Amino acid sequence: MKKIFLGIMFVISIITAAACFATYSFWKGKTMTATEVKKKWGSERIDYKKFKMSTYEIKSKMAFLILTDKKLINKTYEEIREIFGPNDGYYFTDTTPAYIVQVGKDASEDTWQLVFKMNNDYKVSEVIMHKNCCEQ
Repeated sequence: MKKIFLGIMFVISIITAAACFATYSFWKGKTMTATEVKKKWGSERIDYKKFKMSTYEIKSKMAFLILTDKKLINKTYEEIREIFGPNDGYYFTDTTPAYIVQVGKDASEDTWQLVFKMNNDYKVSEVIMHKNCCEQ
């Protein structure tokens, strides 16, 4: 009886671990490194006024330098909105600024967004390029 109980507990543990990993992967979603961003869109000097008013094509070219700009770390939500304008992306909550840099034209092309992940003090802790998921 004890062996059966231990076997059941082992199976439950494996299933729980797999579910936790799957959930984490789902919530985190697909991301790109700064190197991948540079390879995909290139690198153009950051002009925050231009970013606010530009097309996705221009925004995507500035994305590499935005991702690697350490001066954006610890900026508040309000400071990010002042710099980049109203956010047009979405990353799980309204308090996480996200800005679309590429819109998929069809189901075969992804939509990507710059996401300013916030810490518990609502200051930027990390900037990532995140796949804004999809109706696929």
